[in-house]
Amino acid sequence: MNLLKTALTYAALFSVGAVTSVACFEPELSIPSFRCNPAQALKNGDNGCPNEETCCSDDPATVSGKLPNYHMDGVNNDRYGAPLFSDNNNALSTQGMCVQTGFTSALVNGCPTPCNPKWDAATIGEICQGQQCCQTQELDAARDCIMVDGKWRAANGSDIIAGRTKWGPQHATNQDPFAEGCMIFSQGNEDSRVDCIEQLGVASSRGFCFDGCPCIEDVCEQKNPDYVPRCVGAPAPGV
Repeated sequence: MNLLKTALTYAALFSVGAVTSVACFEPELSIPSFRCNPAQALKNGDNGCPNEETCCSDDPATVSGKLPNYHMDGVNNDRYGAPLFSDNNNALSTQGMCVQTGFTSALVNGCPTPCNPKWDAATIGEICQGQQCCQTQELDAARDCIMVDGKWRAANGSDIIAGRTKWGPQHATNQDPFAEGCMIFSQGNEDSRVDCIEQLGVASSRGFCFDGCPCIEDVCEQKNPDYVPRCVGAPAPGV
């Protein structure tokens, strides 16, 4: 798991402004792990990563906004559903990190468990099974933010459906910018395609379950005058 720790560290170090938003995180650095695009790696006919690393999606988005069924062996009910961009659908994701696999994993591809840092502590505890949910990339303050009802926040798929924003290259860290993954997943079913688009997000909704997290400020919410910094003595999500 030290290699996953390296991946998380490089994500933080190479994000814009991360020097001021990462606190109290001193992992071992041994290999240059970095962000990658699983879908593009598949198109190129390679893994998209150096050596024996795998391009692993860090997106836990799931059908209808349910929780991913990583630990439920394909269960699909009111609470758990199929991941849209991870596990079996890793190749549909445009957002991921190079990680050397080989550790114990609940995912069929051996990747670390994706999670959403915005989940409540109980949900993080359930999906991460006692670990923390570590955001793997910082938001882009200039391109990932949207103002809704007088408040800044990170853009998401529901904003596309509502016409509040376009997706594509307008944003910097958005999942599936041209809805190619959603089109493949939906297999021509329009309701499924729209649902998939509604689940899209930017960096603040993606991460991996891990034992120790860097603290990353939400640079979109930070634009609001009432924002309370989370990285000054604050515990990591899920603690």
